[in-house]
Amino acid sequence: MARQWQAGDSLPPIRLDLTIRRAAQAVAGTRDYYPAHHDEQFARANGAAGIFFNTMFLQAFAGRAAGEWFGYDAFLRRLEVAMRGTNYVGRTLVAVGTVAAVREADGRRCVDADVTFSTEDGPTTAVKLTVQLPAEGTVVP
Repeated sequence: MARQWQAGDSLPPIRLDLTIRRAAQAVAGTRDYYPAHHDEQFARANGAAGIFFNTMFLQAFAGRAAGEWFGYDAFLRRLEVAMRGTNYVGRTLVAVGTVAAVREADGRRCVDADVTFSTEDGPTTAVKLTVQLPAEGTVVP
């Protein structure tokens, strides 16, 4: 039986180590070759504390977190990502959140959630997302 979500429900922490290997994979996967995402010397020369992850990586992590929280048969309908800090290599990225609303929209069961990404440096990213939950016994198209 599928979980019955309610406004106010907490979404448990999901952790991801921000390694140099993961940074290189993100650069290759997103084709964002800006040197601060893979060249520490360049990043530091331009005011950063080191190599940092790009927006598309954070969007992908939000999708992964939504799948872990709501199930991989849920459909991500809306995603807003607002970067508030920097996600550096060598840190651990942690996603936590709260269910903001559970509602019906055009015959779809939807869950809205407010999520925060943080590292050891503090909060880095504010995320708002909406997932469509599958009807009982079905897969969302």
